[in-house]
Amino acid sequence: MRFTQHDFEDVLDFVASLYDHGPSEAYARRAMASLLKIIPAERVVYGVYDVERQLARMALQPAVVRAPYASAPPALAALEQHFTEHPLFRYFMQTGDGRAQKTTQALTRRDFQRRCRTDPYVRELGARYEMGIFFSTGPTAISSVLLIRNQRDFTERERSLMNRLYPHLVQAFRHVASLDRYSRGMDELVEMLEGPTSSVIVLAGDGRIKRWSAQAKTWVARYCRTPLPLCGERLPDCFLAWYRRQVDRVGRERAPAQPRDVLLVEKDGRQLAVQFVPDYLRDEHLLLLNEKRCDTPWRALSEYGLTPRESEVLAWVAKGKTNAEVGAILDMSNRTVQKHLEHVYQKLGVETRTTATVRALTALQEHPSIGAADGQRGA
Repeated sequence: MRFTQHDFEDVLDFVASLYDHGPSEAYARRAMASLLKIIPAERVVYGVYDVERQLARMALQPAVVRAPYASAPPALAALEQHFTEHPLFRYFMQTGDGRAQKTTQALTRRDFQRRCRTDPYVRELGARYEMGIFFSTGPTAISSVLLIRNQRDFTERERSLMNRLYPHLVQAFRHVASLDRYSRGMDELVEMLEGPTSSVIVLAGDGRIKRWSAQAKTWVARYCRTPLPLCGERLPDCFLAWYRRQVDRVGRERAPAQPRDVLLVEKDGRQLAVQFVPDYLRDEHLLLLNEKRCDTPWRALSEYGLTPRESEVLAWVAKGKTNAEVGAILDMSNRTVQKHLEHVYQKLGVETRTTATVRALTALQEHPSIGAADGQRGA
């Protein structure tokens, strides 16, 4: 079978597009549109048959056939319901040969004519002539691509061209199916981790957001002083710098055994803890978010004139954090941290961070509510 230079160029472009993967639904539509440019047909029907569940899900391109159908026509639903009776599918199941085959070859002349008269799928979609391929894309999944025409049959040259494309179509669609299975597994994981006080953000290695819930968006916006990016596909700067440090650390590790730094952000008496969970096999990572109330005795220092923010700063200083570390935790500059400390010194009547810590701890021990709480904990 001889092919022209134009055929080879079209095939090369098509094969290149097959390996430019993206979201499965958009990828399949794009691949089928490219296929119709190589082998002209009035439309293409493609989809998957689940052998275990005996369920077919098919798509049509172009999607709208003719008025009054605004979505998939009844004929396509009939094809799904009776997919095992399709002559090309029966041929594949009997022979195991999924390469390009035509209905005019799989049926006798008499059966072919009867099918054209009685099958609603053939009459409504104009599928008098079909050429299809079949291949497995999972343990119980069989994918199919059916090119259909109403006026003329497919030539042997076109069938040979389809068979040249067959191995590339199989490899590409199997890859997409594996991504779909991974995505379904990720859906189940995210659903399991989502809750009233927890949420998940799925990120690409460059910090681009691939998935996050409305709750996660609300928390990020609440605890981050910088506005959310307009594109909505990347973390705001206050989280992004910390995330990139974690990714860089993963890239330098020899083994995934080191504990992760937890990002803690406090605001208005509540705390958001962000934990980084790397994926060493894929360029995709998780951020686990947990929110809780800050039931800290440092709030009691308000009686001594300290604001909630000043109490937070002093609490972290008492834990041995430097101004830079406090600024990273509370999302403020070193200068702002120092200003808060100066106000703390003035209100507590001290001059250094050490004496401020001692003065505050002494005041907390003398506070009646703190003493009662300590007594309860001791009991």
